[in-house]
Amino acid sequence: MTSALLGQLAALLASVGFSLGPTFYTLSGRAIGSRHTLRMRLLLSTLLLMAWHGVKFGSGYPVLTPQAWGTLFLSGAIGLALADVFLFEAFVRIGPRLSMLILTLVPVLTTAAAWVMYEERLSLSQLAAMVLVLGGIAWVVGKGQRAEGPFTMNPQGLMFAFLAAFLSAVSALMAKDALMFQEMDPMAANLVRMSGGMAPLWLWTLIRGHWVDLVHRLRESPWVLGYLLLGSLAGPVIGMSLQMFAYQTIPIGLATTLTSLPPILLLPISRFVFRETFTWHAIAGTVLAVAGVAWLMGLSV
Repeated sequence: MTSALLGQLAALLASVGFSLGPTFYTLSGRAIGSRHTLRMRLLLSTLLLMAWHGVKFGSGYPVLTPQAWGTLFLSGAIGLALADVFLFEAFVRIGPRLSMLILTLVPVLTTAAAWVMYEERLSLSQLAAMVLVLGGIAWVVGKGQRAEGPFTMNPQGLMFAFLAAFLSAVSALMAKDALMFQEMDPMAANLVRMSGGMAPLWLWTLIRGHWVDLVHRLRESPWVLGYLLLGSLAGPVIGMSLQMFAYQTIPIGLATTLTSLPPILLLPISRFVFRETFTWHAIAGTVLAVAGVAWLMGLSV
């Protein structure tokens, strides 16, 4: 099996993790709120990764060059804290469907930037397959579910969604940079990046005193910790570590495209777990996205 195929398989498995994680986070968010869920996600994921690093390497934190460590840490602060803050605001102002549609720009932005920064030249076939995947995702997000309500133009909400997409692309490119500076274990890289997202968010949580309400809600619903742990293992721990491996082995444009599949993979979960409905557009978009993925994978065999 070629390294390119391994990288693409890792990105696909990362998408599976990114689909399972939100399922558990949705269940926990209903009990303690979305913002507390975001705080606990980063904290538990960092602790789980530190425990894994201690078992494998005998220390709770990786030793990296200052340049690699700083780039990964800043990547986490930008992509896992700041971008999520803007995305949550976009959800409130323009709804999750349009926000997620705008997020499909991330692979486009990373592909264009990597073309210039790293001279990652994709073939016409790869670009065409990426367009098919992203087109299918956009179709599912834009037309595949029942309408959330009448769309209202909210310039701030649109700006927040575009900022979230831009910052997510910047964060991915910074992670790619760090992985080029120094050879490292993908989960170790994920740990530094995760702590970069956790540190500023929890510093703000402690300063503002939001931890008091969080502790109160966890005492009222201690079972939520089970959902938080499962979500953290599936998404931030396993999913993002696989994503780091994909960044190491395949062009970042392909990696970000193949890790953008949760809107497709969440359809059966939404249908059978949350009893949501979707239209025939979802089926058509799914067929397009799956065809694009198969095309991309076939190019690496």
